[in-house]
Amino acid sequence: MSLASWFAVTLLAAAPRFGAVNGNDVQPMGFINAAGAQAGATTSAPAEAPRPKYASGNKAPDFQYQSYDELWQNLHNVLEHGDVLLVFGATDVDLRTIERERETLVKGGLLPLAVVEKTDRDVWASVRRLGLTFSLLADPRGAIGAQYGVFDASLGHSVGSWFVIDRKGRVRSSGIGMPSQSWLAVASTALGRSFTGGTQSASTR
Repeated sequence: MSLASWFAVTLLAAAPRFGAVNGNDVQPMGFINAAGAQAGATTSAPAEAPRPKYASGNKAPDFQYQSYDELWQNLHNVLEHGDVLLVFGATDVDLRTIERERETLVKGGLLPLAVVEKTDRDVWASVRRLGLTFSLLADPRGAIGAQYGVFDASLGHSVGSWFVIDRKGRVRSSGIGMPSQSWLAVASTALGRSFTGGTQSASTR
């Protein structure tokens, strides 16, 4: 099965509890616990407007999730297959925009992953209704958005934001709000390679 086909049928679900971590794997920087918050993190609301906590060059939080086949995984497991475009707070229009560029992004070695603060059932409904072929991650409590510094407690959800993360788990670029340029242009600038539809190797820098 090709990488594009494998990832297209993978729907990710944020775990509402701790899962076992293989001691041979890279240790994650954060988990999702029973309360839906990062382990060890406070639950107080931020005093200022959200902004990306992890700017270019920082290590991205390696959150844990449960996949559609009920296997426990981490972000670093996805990064084994390529760089990742991690998007929060996407509207239906935003998700359709990603879908239009998905094939070229994946061929270029960048895997789109949208964190959706809805239940698993609602996420599956969105996938079917919008005809999406990239992965969504259900995170109804906004725990992952809190880890990335984009969850707005006053609104009860994460603000629209995005992160380009390379295979080594480093943030290459990030922003609040959906970009005015295409995702292909964002990816090209962040990763320093062209996204024109041809097969590209994932970033190793």
